[in-house]
Amino acid sequence: MKNNLRMLALALCMLPMYLHAGTGQDLKQADQSAQEQNAQSESIPAGTIIPVSLNSALRSDQSGRGDAITATVMQDVPLGMGKTLRAGSMVTGHVVEAITSGKGSDEPGISFQFDQVRLGVLTIPLTTNLRAVASKTAVLAATPQLTSNENTDSQVQIGGDQISYGEGGLVMVGSQVVGKYTSQGVLAYVGQDLGTPCRGTIDDNAYPQAFWLFSVNACGAYGFGDLTILHSGRTEPLGEITLTSYGKALKVGKGSAMLLRVDDSRPEEAQAHTTPSRGTEQ
Repeated sequence: MKNNLRMLALALCMLPMYLHAGTGQDLKQADQSAQEQNAQSESIPAGTIIPVSLNSALRSDQSGRGDAITATVMQDVPLGMGKTLRAGSMVTGHVVEAITSGKGSDEPGISFQFDQVRLGVLTIPLTTNLRAVASKTAVLAATPQLTSNENTDSQVQIGGDQISYGEGGLVMVGSQVVGKYTSQGVLAYVGQDLGTPCRGTIDDNAYPQAFWLFSVNACGAYGFGDLTILHSGRTEPLGEITLTSYGKALKVGKGSAMLLRVDDSRPEEAQAHTTPSRGTEQ
């Protein structure tokens, strides 16, 4: 009898601990569920341009299917409604396929896609296509070298346009003002008819876009010589970008830059499409 009473007393003493542990676990699960719901409700507006720099190299002879890709956002990106994707945010993705050149006619290439971006404490899924890609050499050439003794009014962007540097300096395409230069890079509107083969505003996204060191006319590959954008990700399979080369191996070095453009389909919608086709529109 005494043993039974002791066991009952011990159980009553332990009960608050179990209740506390259970409550803590429930709160943790509820917090995770709330974060997942917030991430699902948040999205990057379609048509948003995100300038990024690769954190590691992409190589057709070394990269493998499923390898992680990370890139850093290089300029604050306006999202509307008072929201901003901050410079320094991380965009992540993965390699879909790496193609090595063989005895046949296959050109070396690599297919990859970006899947998500970190926005504050949230990880937001996204589908992007590739508007432009530039080598590290092209990036360095377009990076302003400002000194007190230099005139930097004619800095040339990736893609060829000249801009006036200095806080608030105007960005010109011919005689037309399309944006301004900030301390981080170029903010410009792409909804105007600039006589460029690149797409303008889509889905009524009329916010100024972050071009960093790129021209508003930049769409394609710059500074590589042997690289071609075989598939930009705008058509099926949505979000999948394929680059090819006529060299022995395709190499996109660390520090190379990309202009990504957010598509209007969420990742789960993109995965529902199964008919592959290739296109080079930016």
